[in-house]
Amino acid sequence: MNRWLIRLLFVLAVGGVMGSAVWNNIATNRLIEQATGTNRAQQTAALTALAQREDFFDLLQSRPLPARLRVADGVEAMNNADGVKIALAMLRDPDPRVRDRFLEALKRIGRANLAATAEGLKNGDAKVRNGAVQVMIALGEASISHALKMFEDPNGRSAATEVLAYFGARSVPGLLEIVRTKEDEGLRLDAIAALGRIGDRRAVDAILPFLKLPVEKRRVVLSALGSIADPRTEGVLIQALRSSDEDPDARAQVALGLGAIGTPNALRALQDSLADLNLTVADAAALGLQRAGARAIPYLAEAARSANPAVRRRAAVALGGIQDAQTVQWLGAMLNDPEPTVRRAAADALGKVGRPEAIPVLIRALRHPDGGVAQNAARSLAQIGDPAVNALVQALGDERSAAYLAAQALAQIPSAEPALLRAAQNPATRLYALIALIERNSAAAIPLLQQAARSDDPALRTIAQRGLQQLSP
Repeated sequence: MNRWLIRLLFVLAVGGVMGSAVWNNIATNRLIEQATGTNRAQQTAALTALAQREDFFDLLQSRPLPARLRVADGVEAMNNADGVKIALAMLRDPDPRVRDRFLEALKRIGRANLAATAEGLKNGDAKVRNGAVQVMIALGEASISHALKMFEDPNGRSAATEVLAYFGARSVPGLLEIVRTKEDEGLRLDAIAALGRIGDRRAVDAILPFLKLPVEKRRVVLSALGSIADPRTEGVLIQALRSSDEDPDARAQVALGLGAIGTPNALRALQDSLADLNLTVADAAALGLQRAGARAIPYLAEAARSANPAVRRRAAVALGGIQDAQTVQWLGAMLNDPEPTVRRAAADALGKVGRPEAIPVLIRALRHPDGGVAQNAARSLAQIGDPAVNALVQALGDERSAAYLAAQALAQIPSAEPALLRAAQNPATRLYALIALIERNSAAAIPLLQQAARSDDPALRTIAQRGLQQLSP
């Protein structure tokens, strides 16, 4: 008897469990139907209930696109922390239309629920974090205090930094408060890094005492001071630039800061660092001099006469970022440097200068015996673009290699086609003008190619036939 009773109880227990599971499944499906439905009262009540469940995102994901989009309407109607929680989670949706709709919803309800919105800054999913950053930026300065609070959380610090950096100077007082009052050294160093990114000189006095930290931590301080580029720190920055004991990346940032400061002492230190044994620092010194603009030309001119070819090459690179007529003179002279890397860098830099004075220098360089210089000159002329077209068209009648390079340059200049069509009718420039037009896939050149295909010149016929094969429908 006891055995039958035990069996009966077992069957009843199993049935109860199965019944409960079925009922829960029915209740969950009903809840999801209401959460994705059109009855607003039912929807908000269902979404409130779902927000308490860990699996609410997966449950909503089981619904088709229109249903998932309707959830955003319910979230907006809720306009509370639970609605924000759901909207943030939906930023993980694989469909960009859903993500965009919930970003819009967050921007509408986030202002009244900024603390909940800020929670997205520490979410483990990058799409959620990035979305929270976008929303907080869109909601304006009211987001700053919440971003500062989240900055103190290691999980939210990176995303909070993006928000604070966007608001720039308005975030500085709060970050300075962290630097001055918090005991967590890592937090304070991250605040210093954020202040450096903002670049506000009000931060300098608070940052300077941290130079006493060990070298592995001091790199954050030096990088921040380099980014801020306050003239009061010139001596500190020069000392750091010249010290091989400091972190190379920090020294590189210092070099950029000294370029922004641009005093004679700063520029002389940068010139000296063009020969630094650390290539990251040496290249950054060139960029620092470039950042100083025309003030750096005398120092770069001196560097261009260095016995060290690496220094001369960096001088050429730096000159290429200074749009001043004097740079054309120095770079033109460097086209004849004994070191191939230097003269090729000079030809490349002339295109970056982009001044009209560089055009005749580069046209002559198309005939340079160093093919690398000639090719770089053609690329630079293409970079200068429309102002170089007439000179390049004339070069189509030059010696073979120079004419071909001129054609290659013209093929890359969108505005050159009318001049090329005219040049293709001139016997002196026809061959290479057609080559350029073929390179451009110019349908307007087909009649000219048909005419050239009947020419007595075998080279012209060959080019024309090839072009017709390429361009004909």
